[in-house]
Amino acid sequence: MSKHLFRHTSAGLALLAASTAQAQSPSFSLNGTAGLIDMPTAQMLPDGETAWTFSNSGTSYGGTLTFQMLPKLETSVHFMTLPDWTAPGVDVFAQSLDLKYQIFDETDTMPSLAIGSRGFLSNGPLTSEYIVASKNVGNGLTVTGGLGWGRLGSYQPITSFGTRPAVDLAVNLDHLFRGDVAMFGGLEWQTPVKGLSLKAEYSSDAYLREPAFSAFEHKSPLNFGVDYEPVRGVSIGGYYNYGSEIGVRLTLSANPNRPIVSPDFGIGPVPVNPRLGDYNRSVEWTSNPMVSELLIGALAPVLEAEGIVVEEALIAGDTIDLYITNTSMPQTTKAIGRIIRTLSVALPPSIEVFRITPMAAGLATTTIEVRRSDVEAQVDRPNAGPDSFATTRFTDAPNHLPEGAWTRDIYPDFSWALSPIIPINLASNGAAASIDVLLNASASYRLSRGFSVNGSLTQKLVGNIGDGAVPSTSATPVRSNFALYQTGGPTLDRLTLDYEFKLTPSTYARVSGGYLERMFAGVSGEVLWMPTNQNWGLGAEVSAVQQRGYGDMFGFEDYKTVTGFASLYWDTGYKGLEAQIDVGRYLAGDVGSTVTLTRRFKNGWEVSGFVTLTDMPFADFGEGNFAKGVSLSIPLRWTMPIETRSSTGLSLGTMGGDGGARLELGDRLYTTIRDYDVVDFNETWGAFWQ
Repeated sequence: MSKHLFRHTSAGLALLAASTAQAQSPSFSLNGTAGLIDMPTAQMLPDGETAWTFSNSGTSYGGTLTFQMLPKLETSVHFMTLPDWTAPGVDVFAQSLDLKYQIFDETDTMPSLAIGSRGFLSNGPLTSEYIVASKNVGNGLTVTGGLGWGRLGSYQPITSFGTRPAVDLAVNLDHLFRGDVAMFGGLEWQTPVKGLSLKAEYSSDAYLREPAFSAFEHKSPLNFGVDYEPVRGVSIGGYYNYGSEIGVRLTLSANPNRPIVSPDFGIGPVPVNPRLGDYNRSVEWTSNPMVSELLIGALAPVLEAEGIVVEEALIAGDTIDLYITNTSMPQTTKAIGRIIRTLSVALPPSIEVFRITPMAAGLATTTIEVRRSDVEAQVDRPNAGPDSFATTRFTDAPNHLPEGAWTRDIYPDFSWALSPIIPINLASNGAAASIDVLLNASASYRLSRGFSVNGSLTQKLVGNIGDGAVPSTSATPVRSNFALYQTGGPTLDRLTLDYEFKLTPSTYARVSGGYLERMFAGVSGEVLWMPTNQNWGLGAEVSAVQQRGYGDMFGFEDYKTVTGFASLYWDTGYKGLEAQIDVGRYLAGDVGSTVTLTRRFKNGWEVSGFVTLTDMPFADFGEGNFAKGVSLSIPLRWTMPIETRSSTGLSLGTMGGDGGARLELGDRLYTTIRDYDVVDFNETWGAFWQ
């Protein structure tokens, strides 16, 4: 039995906190998208808007995550329960991916025009397509009209475009804009009362797919509703639908471009100290190791006060090399700028070249080379940002400086953390919602910069996920038995020995062994080729694993497998969009691919979604014959006026599906080093002079 979980941490609280920050937000429909009640509009949410909607329309209930992926592209993922669908008292759980693209913006004389699809990848019970136009005619009144196919073409169709295939949950696109076509429309009036809107619509959905044995009655195509937004970010709605049903909606929304608090830029940087024209250019002093060591030893605590830890350093000739870890500043470019300013004050004038290499998880990433004379010529000048980027050199860094470099002596090093985790079971083929409150303890014992022992232990404090769980009947229960792992006692989620290193300056590698995750143990290796001066990379991963015991923290089941993938990573450079394609063998032995799209914002917000399609038969894979999910990461500095690199997140997806299941290894290599290529530095270079 497949379980669909909304895995939630304090990011939900961040979205709720956003509600107190601003004024009125866009109008949402029962579907969680910009719309009327049950019908879509051609309107778009603000770019980057992210909204969680919980709704009950009388015919379905569940949750939706909507994300304005691009200014003209709205995306939504729905996880809905359809009551009494296959028999009285037997519910069906339906997932759908919705897309809406705005073809034209609204003008003074012309309406906005959009095209969209509900349930884009399969012809499921909620699937439909539409073309819709919307126009604000003044006095807060917006008029909408459109043509619908599928469900939205079922009430008094006006024509037909071929024959629409029968309902089929498998992946296909044969249904798009086929079959009967019907008209829909409606009005929305934003009343003089702040945040209050009235809606009325004519629905083209005849609800023919609702089962005859349910209590639902479709008496009228007219729906009426009231929306109220007391503060920006919280919207509630009440509706009278179909002449027979009451619907309700709650939407929590936030936007990365609309922070809750103003950013804290901290203490201003030290001024650049220009050298005099007749400065001493002699570098003979750098040949004395004691002098260099004393200078670096004095420099390290100064930088550490700003959250910048010097790991390795070397002064040779007119050049200083620093390998650093940025522990506090959200943008690495800001940390680089602060280091450059400090070096211009602290170092003798004969040092001309500053080479800074940021590190991530013990891996040296990109060397940023800045000439001191360029900094002196550009600081506090017009166009200092683009000029400084143009004169900066970026190169792939070797993982260590040459022998004889100064090295911070801190190993072995121990760190730990405590954090809550709150998984919520939205639905599972009609199962009642269930929830756990967990406390997670994680620790890392770093033996050297590359070697570390990592562990994670979870204790259930209260909850009912897993109550009454029975073994799965699947032939390959790699995830469908996940509820058997939700025991009341402590669970060992991870205990591994990890080694991260570089094969070449542009090739990263990782080897891990032990209890890799809660359900599997074994060995895993990964290689990533990602030169800093290009926007794409290639990776490969292979793991040999055995399923862990359900009730025994250290025991094993009989199931063993080898899983592996080849991956393509592409940073498009367009509005923070990144794409990833993984092709390979999944845990259940099925072969296929996963496509992931991620939009990352300069302030640290990140929203991603994935779709996985494999060769596993429909009967084994389950609903949709494909897996999908979305995740959201919110930087804490977006909600609090502090300088921090920490973030919180949540995800919504299929937790217990056997098809398309991958190991949960935490941060893979690309996730670890992707902030350190030229594309990312270019996007955040404005922070260099802050």
